[in-house]
Amino acid sequence: MTSHESRIAARLESKIEIVEGLAIFRFTLAEDFRFKPGQYATLWLTHRGKTLPRPYSIASSPSEFRVLEFYINLVAEGKLTPSLWDPEVLHALANRHPETELAVTGPRGRFVLDLDDPRDFVFVASGTGLAPFMSMIRKLNEDYQTDPEGFQARRIYVVHGVSLSSHFGYHKELERIAADTLRDPTRKLAVIYLPTISRPHMDPSWTGLKGRAETVLETCIAPGNGAPSLQDIVKTMLGSILRPETQVVYVCGHPGTADGVMRVLSARGFRPDADVKRESYYP
Repeated sequence: MTSHESRIAARLESKIEIVEGLAIFRFTLAEDFRFKPGQYATLWLTHRGKTLPRPYSIASSPSEFRVLEFYINLVAEGKLTPSLWDPEVLHALANRHPETELAVTGPRGRFVLDLDDPRDFVFVASGTGLAPFMSMIRKLNEDYQTDPEGFQARRIYVVHGVSLSSHFGYHKELERIAADTLRDPTRKLAVIYLPTISRPHMDPSWTGLKGRAETVLETCIAPGNGAPSLQDIVKTMLGSILRPETQVVYVCGHPGTADGVMRVLSARGFRPDADVKRESYYP
């Protein structure tokens, strides 16, 4: 990507703070922007005579031609990202100050779904690595709702790992789609949502899965006496289901997540690229 690419003017539509330092940003564009779910766009911010670019995975559906949504984590040492939390920049953007502008270029990236692959999808994300999967899920859900009978039946397992439960962006949206699956077992687009937190000792009210995203895929060690935990049940279920013949895994997030998923699944015969497709970035 070069600075000579054609830029599309953008305007900050909204910033939805999940927790301090984690937010969903929506930008309205002056022209149509066509992309495939899973790709990224580069946001260009000009402020006080300085222009900074930063690529972000797109979370919105490609059906929104003039809107781009990004799921962004504040990184103090980042070049552009801290500006999106800078009150001066936000005020200038809200008031359309002539010396503060936004633009986008793209799309780019090859982390897209192979819809000719008949296997079910397993999406494994850490943190804001969920963004491209939201774009994919939204588009698939739209396609299903448009043509429920003609839709190719498929299951999607969504594993999202964060530090604390308050960091789950898109939690309600994914729960809602997963609930649609439970209400209608014949639904051709079935979504199984498996959120997990890595710091349960700091989040005692959380009763769901615990551990990093990749640990949900680990083989379950049979518990001793007593009823199995939710963790045991989920791991046992995935252990009996996940096979390279029937599932293809997409991973996005911290490089450690992608490496961990490959380590866990290679023992089951999953191969890099053919069965596990990864998009690693940090942060």
